[in-house]
Amino acid sequence: MRVLRIYHLYILACIWLIIQIVLATHHGVKIVFDSHRYLFHARELATNNHLIADRNVLYLGYTALLAFFFKLHFATQAVVVFQSLLSGLAACSLYKLTHYISSSWLAATLATLAYICWPDIQAWNFYIHTDSLFCSVLVIYSYLLLATRSRQRLLALPLFAWLLFIRPHGIIVGIATFIYWISNLYFNNRTHFKRVITTSSILFIIIAGLGFNKILQNIFPLVGIYRGGSLFGGHTFMAVTSATPLYVPVATDPPWQQLLLFIWHNPAYFIKLFALKFIVFFAQIKPYYSSFHNIAIILFIYPIYGLASMAFRKSPVTVPQRLFFLTLIIIQATSVALTLPDWDNRFIVPVLPFIFLLAAVAFVARFSVRKASNESNGY
Repeated sequence: MRVLRIYHLYILACIWLIIQIVLATHHGVKIVFDSHRYLFHARELATNNHLIADRNVLYLGYTALLAFFFKLHFATQAVVVFQSLLSGLAACSLYKLTHYISSSWLAATLATLAYICWPDIQAWNFYIHTDSLFCSVLVIYSYLLLATRSRQRLLALPLFAWLLFIRPHGIIVGIATFIYWISNLYFNNRTHFKRVITTSSILFIIIAGLGFNKILQNIFPLVGIYRGGSLFGGHTFMAVTSATPLYVPVATDPPWQQLLLFIWHNPAYFIKLFALKFIVFFAQIKPYYSSFHNIAIILFIYPIYGLASMAFRKSPVTVPQRLFFLTLIIIQATSVALTLPDWDNRFIVPVLPFIFLLAAVAFVARFSVRKASNESNGY
């Protein structure tokens, strides 16, 4: 253990590098369905300095990055190299954040090891997609927010703005940050809490409401997705059906009104669909995955869920930190259950590093308690 403690950072760096080389050799540059619209808008921005004002504006944080590389006459290979390197910086940030919370090099090592070794996260580095960038920037942002002092914390502001425009789910980061800030204020400075809470909550609800409505106007029509009943993005396995005809709102109504009317008139169908999509989000196993892939998920991810849940009881994680992580995880799952099915587990990718963190902290805390108990009993 002493040798591991001395050399663990070098070991982690070597493992990260080997995995990146293996995945780069296997995947190369992956251009998939959504990649084409990102590339089209990026080339239009780079070549003609023209921003196309459609729903893809919500992904400007990613298309602008692509446009930057195209402006420099770099190919898409440079983009995946950048995403891979950024994931390495995110691994460093996850290590530092875990160490800050737990004061344990072992917990930090375990969380980082899980992050760099789980291929369902690292493979996205080689896709022209928002997932790798969003996950890496979110981890770095969370480190700056939760584990640094005021002056360093200012560096989190541009990252926060970037997260809001990499993909529509960026609004979830704003919600989690608000919850963390309010809870931190409550536990550390209650004299200012009452003055701030009312004004800030009203402003936050207005901003979040406007943001959510804008997202609804620019994503796929939700009512059509609900009517399909799919849990796996168009796959018929376990698709939810209704014994009676579903009420379908008028297509010309505002998106938020269509959503509320559909839920109001089809409550049982909606609750069943929502609950199953919520479960499928965390289950991660898919009918079209290989048996090996599904078994790997069950054997690796499910025990981690159990350990992570223990971090919400007795652990070094403070209440504001717990609320930040819990808000990210639950609202991300809820937003997926309310919108598009998670076809390839890419929507759970941004929250997995924090689940790994919580699991590692809980594991080491439990291990330390058991070790201390054995020593006190003379074992």
